[in-house]
Amino acid sequence: MSEYKLQRKIATAVVTLKIENETHVPDLMTRIRILPGVAVVGQKNKVARFSDGDGSLMLSIKYLPQSDEIYQSLKQVSDQVKRLPGVKTVAIVSFNKRKITMKGRKLIF
Repeated sequence: MSEYKLQRKIATAVVTLKIENETHVPDLMTRIRILPGVAVVGQKNKVARFSDGDGSLMLSIKYLPQSDEIYQSLKQVSDQVKRLPGVKTVAIVSFNKRKITMKGRKLIF
């Protein structure tokens, strides 16, 4: 393998974040963009607010996986996102344009 080529292809995960009421979305997206391995972050639609004030934010995250194993790579990027201020949960909608579940249930970190 050439040292000039990436070992793995960029992966795209569409995720839904449950965010706290006070979370400033542009700042959160910037924080995700500067995470190691993240290439691009885009908002898929407007923030949906729940009656308790928390919000639901759907994002597309393109990143360089650390692992060839899909679950491991999603867990790694989700754990990084979940550590950011204002993020309560990270639910995976799709991975490389394919819906993804584990034992028939949505992956939620």
